[in-house]
Amino acid sequence: MIRLPDQQHTKGLIMTTTAPNLTQPLIHEPDQSEPPAPTTALGPLEFLVGTWTNQNLANDNQGGPASPYSYCLMPLPQEESYILKNFSYYEEITFSAIHGTAPNRGGYGTQVANTLFYEQRIYFADGPAKDQLVHAENGSWLYLTDAKQLLGPYGNGEKPGLGDQTVPNSQAPSQKYDIIKQMSVPHGNSILSAGSYANKTGSPVIEPPPLILPTGVNTDQYKVKNVGNLNPEFTENPNLPLATAIQKNPASSYIQFDVDSNDGGHPVTNIGFEQQHAKVSRYFARYWLESFGSSDYTQLQYSQTIVMDIPVNGTVISFPHVTTNTLTKKN
Repeated sequence: MIRLPDQQHTKGLIMTTTAPNLTQPLIHEPDQSEPPAPTTALGPLEFLVGTWTNQNLANDNQGGPASPYSYCLMPLPQEESYILKNFSYYEEITFSAIHGTAPNRGGYGTQVANTLFYEQRIYFADGPAKDQLVHAENGSWLYLTDAKQLLGPYGNGEKPGLGDQTVPNSQAPSQKYDIIKQMSVPHGNSILSAGSYANKTGSPVIEPPPLILPTGVNTDQYKVKNVGNLNPEFTENPNLPLATAIQKNPASSYIQFDVDSNDGGHPVTNIGFEQQHAKVSRYFARYWLESFGSSDYTQLQYSQTIVMDIPVNGTVISFPHVTTNTLTKKN
């Protein structure tokens, strides 16, 4: 079926929006067999490799771009106040392993960053801007492992060639967090978050996010349906689409990832304009990588929160900006 493009009116001009082509991965790795991409060293991140999109779920006519199990709760600065721009969305995200590792050497020990690069594009699924790009980002996921430090530049002391000799008294380090997410967002924000993962059996119980409403400001508009708040039920609980999806098709096992910028040292940077009007002060997220009766993981759900500091009538208010989605791995 041929789908006619939507028409948008901007400053008196008619603009057309055509739905994006989601048939190709966002990252195109060059053909390279040696050295191979070391996916087995990625730990639980190995199962993310590939492209994930919104598709109708098994035994369900929902989940694709027309009716995704997703929601975005997004506050915007507005004349010493704020407005909402909430919507459902669909996306494409590709994870790709690099052909090597990134060792961090400390003198007596090495922390090895086993790395996935990712590229993400998000589009409106409803509302006046349907099918327009609303968000893009790229970055990397790291699975940290520990090793002794190699002796000399190439593990062979001062001898030529490669070797596996280690520094005398070398000790493999240890760290509190073994999962790292690095994000680069073209609003002028860079985010570093750290965390961990856990393998679990059964199906996840997805509860509401810990932060939804801001404090210290009137929140009546969160409850009123309008063009900026199309689904107040989802605004009250942005994780509700996730919970609905997993209840319709329960998982048999899953891997849960938790990352938080509060655990990342000096984690968030913003350009000057964003520092003044909508500074990102924190990021945290939970991912559920789900399997359905096999050893493969074919569904990815996530709920992430970006805390934005927005001045309202002279007072800086922290607004949770929550995004949630249910994705299927492309074959």
